[in-house]
Amino acid sequence: MIVGDIGGTNVRFAIASTDNNGLPNLKHIWSSPSKHFVGFGDALEHFLTLASPNQNPIEGIFALAGPIDKNLVKLTNNSWTVRKDDLISRFGFERLVFMNDFAATARSIPELPPKAFKVLQTGDVSGILSARPTTAIAGAGTGLGQALLIANGPNKWTVLPTEGGHQPYAPLDKLEMEIHKTLKSILKYVSFEDICSGKGLENVYQALLKINGLEDKKLDAKSITEEASHGSLVAIQTCKFTANTLMNFIGNAVLSSGSWQGAVLAGGVSQHLKTYLGTESALEKFKNKGKMTQRMENVPLRLLIDPTAPLIGAASSN
Repeated sequence: MIVGDIGGTNVRFAIASTDNNGLPNLKHIWSSPSKHFVGFGDALEHFLTLASPNQNPIEGIFALAGPIDKNLVKLTNNSWTVRKDDLISRFGFERLVFMNDFAATARSIPELPPKAFKVLQTGDVSGILSARPTTAIAGAGTGLGQALLIANGPNKWTVLPTEGGHQPYAPLDKLEMEIHKTLKSILKYVSFEDICSGKGLENVYQALLKINGLEDKKLDAKSITEEASHGSLVAIQTCKFTANTLMNFIGNAVLSSGSWQGAVLAGGVSQHLKTYLGTESALEKFKNKGKMTQRMENVPLRLLIDPTAPLIGAASSN
């Protein structure tokens, strides 16, 4: 079986099988920036020439970053449109499944070992009783994904993907209000994704340059995090602000879903911000929820650091 993780920036494939313990096993893991290929089918064909040159796969499960339709997916932050019929015709799949990429990330959570995570808050769930424990997952990458993972019994899981990243951002203090005002003058509608994503880092950086009366300077998300590591004050402020807002977002997700058993942050941008996510100011944004603050202090919070997670999740959904 071939599994794929197709995001706004990168495409990843692997050949998946099941080990003796029933856990997914990946081989021939391959990734590339999607901009190197005209379309999804071209990227898949290139992978197959490397991993399976003499035989096309019979079965495929692809996790795609966009709303899933019956036959096609238009990627939200990528120009590709992926059509199931076209892939079946071109590659001869006997079974082909499309799923949301963040649903795949969420489904991977129970299959991954402890080393796949960095603990941000240990928490304590000993006093929590629930017939269907729920975990909130948020992922900052090219966009901002959100999903719920619900336990339905031993090794039985339901994933509910959402579009929570497009909820409106609500500022709480003076700096947040200034950034929100600056972004709103450009974007009209400011969502959490407009702050907590790769593009969000760029938005916040531009806003802070303007607020601080500094000369305009265009930097992409990777360059911003690199400048922060080299001591750039505006870049550091950008990373801190975005990390704190992301922690506020995942805290809100816990509240709205009742995910007292735990929460997980995922995504490439989250990993690049891991130094800032573990600070006291960031944890305060996660925990400080009025009358629910004490309860939020007991919610375990982890950062997913395994880049193969969506592939594992796709394989596990088989």
